[in-house]
Amino acid sequence: MTGHPVARLFVSSTAADGHFFVYLEEVDEQGHVRYVTEGGLRAIHRKISNARAPYKTFGPYHTFQRRDARPLVPGQVAELSFDLLPTSNLFRKGRRIRVAIAGADKDHFDPLAGDPPAVRVHRGGVHASRIDLPVIPRK
Repeated sequence: MTGHPVARLFVSSTAADGHFFVYLEEVDEQGHVRYVTEGGLRAIHRKISNARAPYKTFGPYHTFQRRDARPLVPGQVAELSFDLLPTSNLFRKGRRIRVAIAGADKDHFDPLAGDPPAVRVHRGGVHASRIDLPVIPRK
């Protein structure tokens, strides 16, 4: 796997906004977890722009502009698509890929005001959350 993985989360929340952090990890045969990469998006910035980005992009382009902000509607499913930091990793036979999702990262981002919301990440049917991995075939 080499490049930018892209997370596509279908979420619902009791709040109009939230932080979503995705961590891609590798788990070895003994259960030891190793960090591979991460990415994150604040829910109000989930609108994907069709405008030309002022810089090279590798995944969905978000302007992060106030006019493009889209609050979540509490209880309704919303889609969040964003790329993770680029990485290159060979997942060996017998190892597993793990995805961890968090709503906060106290060491790097200030928490949003208010009580923590109840959040659901949907995993099946038409709302099947996933991560698209940039797989490079072995030769």
